[in-house]
Amino acid sequence: MRLCRTLSSPRACSARRGIHLGTQETTTASPLPPTFRSLYRLFLRATAASVLAQPEATARLRKLWRPAFDHAVHIIRQMEDEKTPAARRDVLARWYSRWEARIDNTLTLLYSSAIARGMPHRVTQNLYRMIQSNQVLRDPSLPGKKPWRGQLPPDAPEYKVKPVKLLSPVQRELGQHFRCSPRILGEVVGMAEGWGGLSLGRTQRRR
Repeated sequence: MRLCRTLSSPRACSARRGIHLGTQETTTASPLPPTFRSLYRLFLRATAASVLAQPEATARLRKLWRPAFDHAVHIIRQMEDEKTPAARRDVLARWYSRWEARIDNTLTLLYSSAIARGMPHRVTQNLYRMIQSNQVLRDPSLPGKKPWRGQLPPDAPEYKVKPVKLLSPVQRELGQHFRCSPRILGEVVGMAEGWGGLSLGRTQRRR
């Protein structure tokens, strides 16, 4: 009940408590505004509630939205910098106001996912599955990689360069689809964010 009351009014709760967000801060930097720290803290609780506090899903969803908060920290630091021109500070303030509105709408999505099993819950589940798949996704047109074994001698056959085989038409087509899929998925996510006025996080693919 306490969580439901908290999530139902994110702006009212954003000024209560704070949490230290350390990636963008240095030891000499001034503390972040209490409203931002409490908003981040509320967001952490909301992500856990949206997936019924499942540890792996909670950690992956928090990692998905962490870049959005890191970028907001960078904007806050620019606004606090005395060297920032007044015109630039006004632009940053408008951006931050829009960002807060998007995060509030995202909190509503997470709250709906926590209390019902409808479309919002399916969205959070699909986001978790997308992050999970992104960890092992690789270009099917590339040759397979074997783990390096340091106990082998330098002249071991495993270290010899093998001739590169030409890709088959099927492999070339799969590679093309693989390279286009992130852009297509990004466009779909961007349209969803624009339509709903919220944030669906950002992923980074392993190379």
